[in-house]
Amino acid sequence: MSVRRSPWNRADYPRYLLRRCELERVDRERRNVERRIRLAHFPQTKSFDTFDFAAQPSLNKALVLELMRCEWIEKRQNCIALGPSGTGKTHTALGLGLAACQKGYSVAFTTAAALVHELMEARDERRLRALQKHLNTVKLLIVDELGYVPFTAVGSELLFEVFSQRYERGAALVTSNLPFDEWSSIFGSERLTGALLDRLTHHVHILEMNGESYRLATSKKAQRRSAQGNAKRRRPRHRNINRHGSTKINRASQPFTLNPTGILSRRPLAHFFSAIDTPSTPGAPALARASA
Repeated sequence: MSVRRSPWNRADYPRYLLRRCELERVDRERRNVERRIRLAHFPQTKSFDTFDFAAQPSLNKALVLELMRCEWIEKRQNCIALGPSGTGKTHTALGLGLAACQKGYSVAFTTAAALVHELMEARDERRLRALQKHLNTVKLLIVDELGYVPFTAVGSELLFEVFSQRYERGAALVTSNLPFDEWSSIFGSERLTGALLDRLTHHVHILEMNGESYRLATSKKAQRRSAQGNAKRRRPRHRNINRHGSTKINRASQPFTLNPTGILSRRPLAHFFSAIDTPSTPGAPALARASA
């Protein structure tokens, strides 16, 4: 009987096709995730597997895990991460952006200064509408480092228009090193700042990150380890400390010397010469006593 006519193979063939279809679906989904990550233009790919929550106790870990489910993106809500430099705001934004790509949402990542510069260039080249349309099509817009560079009046108005057009139409994630009451120093207008905050904070999840700079803490630890290593290397090798806290000489680390009797010994020559010069027993040859 041929293999194709075998009853067992006929019964197993639909299962084989189902398995092949499942593998094709998994591979297609993997390629789609890679394509969404590539189109997001992340500066680097980071997840929360490498995030040290213990280093930032002020960060609400339960809220972060809830945001990773990406339901807030489906509801077109916003997320704002506030805190000093080095507290993990960009890492958090990258982790949430990666989770969104894995969930099937389109993401665009940019810094606030780069976005304003791109908007002003598009305005000068008469392609501002095309750029705004592209920004409105992504499900999640991530604007990082808002507050480090102040904007001109034109730049502030263009950035405000981006958030205004996405209000209740798409999700946005913003990171800033400044509290809300200092945002007017970025945009240069309290009226514009108030209107922007009114739209961003209507449906918002706020992540407060007020701990010590992670980069600074890591640098301090590295310096301490380097100082400890240098101190160990400077310590003499032929000396060690016994359990009583006193220093003793390691005889095994000292070179052999030839004493006056022709016998190899680890005792220094000064020991034998002192024995020759100062005999301990009157009338006895000093050299004989030294050799003994």
